[in-house]
Amino acid sequence: MTDITLYTHPLSRGTYVVWMLKECGADYSVVPVQFGAQIKSADYLAVNPQGQVPALKFGDTLLTEAAAILTFLAEQFPEKNLIPASGTAERGEYYRWLCLSLHLEYAGFNKMHNLPVDTPECRRQIGYGDFDTAWNTLRDRLQNRDYIVGNRFTALDLYYAALILHFTRNWNILPADENDVLQRYAAKHLARPAFAETMAWAQEAAAQMPSENPLGG
Repeated sequence: MTDITLYTHPLSRGTYVVWMLKECGADYSVVPVQFGAQIKSADYLAVNPQGQVPALKFGDTLLTEAAAILTFLAEQFPEKNLIPASGTAERGEYYRWLCLSLHLEYAGFNKMHNLPVDTPECRRQIGYGDFDTAWNTLRDRLQNRDYIVGNRFTALDLYYAALILHFTRNWNILPADENDVLQRYAAKHLARPAFAETMAWAQEAAAQMPSENPLGG
């Protein structure tokens, strides 16, 4: 059995990985990492030089970046069918929408911080064009679909559902209207038992952590 250790904070994207580990039925341990001094400490920078969470040790392998971790875990637990089969067209589509998710995040960051990117020149040069174009690409994909790719839940649906929730609840840059196609899609996957278990874990873990500077990491 491979030892799995997750370094994370309960109020971070590490919750995506906890959710995924639960979907996989994996045995794992969690090392809590506080924002502020600890996440920038030499000990933690030896784990992730960027000073960010989550980070995952899988045996001798060390991974960062939530989207990469989710995809890797899906491959390590093939019996859970959380990623399309290797070599199929659906696997190619998985990679397409996985990469697009990063553009959606950049578009969200720029919108939240009111960065001046909505000009013709910027739209030509940045990968996502503009916020509305990027997110409407996802809306169009999901108009008559419950899943990003294929006809079953995958790690990609987990990532997108969590991202939509984060951008709606925490950043207020997506409409909270339950009739919006994004909210309909996310609600289906956020109703999974493993997500409820993850949120219960996050609440308990956050309560056990000492007070800290929320802007520290």
